[in-house]
Amino acid sequence: MKNNYNKGPFRAYEYGKIPPYLKKYGNKKWRRTATSEIKDHLTESAKFRKKRRKRIWIKITREINGVKRSDYRKYATEKSCKDSINRAHIISYYTMNNKQKNNKQK
Repeated sequence: MKNNYNKGPFRAYEYGKIPPYLKKYGNKKWRRTATSEIKDHLTESAKFRKKRRKRIWIKITREINGVKRSDYRKYATEKSCKDSINRAHIISYYTMNNKQKNNKQK
């Protein structure tokens, strides 16, 4: 909280920064508005977070040495999704979170 109150003498008890009559005026003004000023500083403002992106769900089917296996995987970005699809031994993949059927054969 920013301190608006003009307290005592400044560096080494010398009145270098603000003359006494202005200090007196400032202190009177501060005491008048102090409660509202403090309340304004102490009120918590809610910070809204951005909505998280939906993750991309994919079913990947692989065939290694004649054995087929399917995994369900989640990816945060399309790039990481495409990189995983371009791996070796992948026969087909299917994106799950779209309403349309996106069954792809390699």
